[in-house]
Amino acid sequence: MASDDLSFPPSRRHSAFQQLEAFLSSVESYAERRNYLEPGHGNVSRLSPAIRTRLVLETEIIEATRKRFPAHRVEKFEQEVWWRLYWKGWLEMRPSVWSEYREDLSGLEWSERALEITSGKSGVSIMDHFAGELIETGYLHNHARMWWAAFWVHVEKLPWQLGADFFLRYLHDGDAASNTLSWRWVAGLHTKGKCYLVRRSNLEEFVDREILDANSEGLERLEGVSPLPVIPVDPPVPVPLPGGALPPLKGRFGCWIHDEDLFLESSPLSSLQPSAVAAFCPTGLWERECYSKEKQIFLSKALEDGAGRGGGHFGILSAFLTVDVLSDAIAEWAVEKKLTAVVAMRPFVGPLADELPAIETRLRKSGIELILVRRSDDVAIMNKATAGFFGFWKKTKEDRAFLT
Repeated sequence: MASDDLSFPPSRRHSAFQQLEAFLSSVESYAERRNYLEPGHGNVSRLSPAIRTRLVLETEIIEATRKRFPAHRVEKFEQEVWWRLYWKGWLEMRPSVWSEYREDLSGLEWSERALEITSGKSGVSIMDHFAGELIETGYLHNHARMWWAAFWVHVEKLPWQLGADFFLRYLHDGDAASNTLSWRWVAGLHTKGKCYLVRRSNLEEFVDREILDANSEGLERLEGVSPLPVIPVDPPVPVPLPGGALPPLKGRFGCWIHDEDLFLESSPLSSLQPSAVAAFCPTGLWERECYSKEKQIFLSKALEDGAGRGGGHFGILSAFLTVDVLSDAIAEWAVEKKLTAVVAMRPFVGPLADELPAIETRLRKSGIELILVRRSDDVAIMNKATAGFFGFWKKTKEDRAFLT
């Protein structure tokens, strides 16, 4: 079922960069091979879980690539890395799209058919294979994600919101932006007049022959697929992200490390001298989101790595705590350490950011301020995600040239 020895880097220096270095030896063939679904997925980098947690930054990956190859020889790989910044920027400037998705999701129920498909009993063997691989490994090749999502929406006529929720529960690299917006694009909601349809011929061209031959039952259902009718809706007007430097800090303050940015030693917080550093494993939040056990283990290990590096950088022993109610835990830690402020990288739009009002309220009751900052590079790049990706790609040419 699963790809051979498919694993993901839960640490920065000793696994994420090793995996990047190993992939760079074949990156020049990425454009030709990336669409093919091969056993082991050796034709793609598989660095997305490390990018999602920012064990490595998107800009670092491009910089490492440019040190070995001229831009024109690795452009397609760079574009795929840049897609994550595009999705994040697009959603950061239009957070209501996430809020509407969550509201829609809360009003939906899992039908018997939806549960059958997610448990690998759809009757279309290749889709069941993909569902099983997702559950078992926490990963799917990007082409398989599109095929499966298109099958869910356009063949089975099921709510895209439930499919997006299923993916987010299991994907180690799943985040609110790339997952939600990719599903909206497949359904025909992201770009007017465009959706993505699964085709039998497409699978026959790009899926490894051995995999497809072993999962050929029901392929006829993927012939002549028609798009699900949708009512076009204009996206919200983008609201640019504000810049701004970290304000002066007085008294005792602490750094909160979370799983959406685990590279504090190269961030706006890097020059600080905190009185305390802590990373919290929010298992209560992860359980409410129905994250799989394997996804929780990956995020926990990545957090532990980030906490260790962060503490070492600041020259202070960092706390690594598993907690149920995140807002209570952060407030109790801050009170115990006699802090006047808690400083953190601002979480991106998504489940963790949804916790911020409760965290701020809980800290304020104890007279403690919550200070959140963004990377200046993020703000500059993400503010250019005003329309489609290729316009974004052109507008960020100078940002990438700086990395040459």
